[in-house]
Amino acid sequence: MDSFTNFMSDVYLVYIKTYSKNNECFVGEENGKIKSVAMIARPHSPDINLLDYFRSGAFKLLKKISLLPKLLKFLDVLEEGHKPCNGIKEHSWMLEFLAVDKFCKGQQLGTKMLNECVIPYIMNQSCGTKPVTFITFTNTEINSRFYLKNGFTEFDYTTIQRNGKEIGNWSFRMTINPA
Repeated sequence: MDSFTNFMSDVYLVYIKTYSKNNECFVGEENGKIKSVAMIARPHSPDINLLDYFRSGAFKLLKKISLLPKLLKFLDVLEEGHKPCNGIKEHSWMLEFLAVDKFCKGQQLGTKMLNECVIPYIMNQSCGTKPVTFITFTNTEINSRFYLKNGFTEFDYTTIQRNGKEIGNWSFRMTINPA
């Protein structure tokens, strides 16, 4: 693995630690091995701030200072990707992260995570009788198709311009009725 890939693995580890402390985290495992992970933020949950990241180990990332410009570019794209969701995020559940082990792709584990864990959890946690909104976004077309296949509706598509390249940014919502 090259140094940037190792660095990004460390970045995601800090990201996961930070979000798991402040939000809901679901882990799918089989035979003691993690196969899928999902993280969701509750409506009205406080935003993650820089101090939260440092509490989760971001200081060790500073040792790899030569890779920080790439990280800052990545974070900038991530922040811009969130923009369409920001207007409705406060009143919605937000899927911040959904990942499936690369060796388990095509086994419907992402769909199972959504339909057997995340959505039932949101249904049970929702207060009252009003439906709630569940939102997310992605920067890949394959993930876009996944969300559409799993009942989300696209509400925004934009492109993010970086270094002469266009990055797609799809935003999705789903209405979930309380249990």
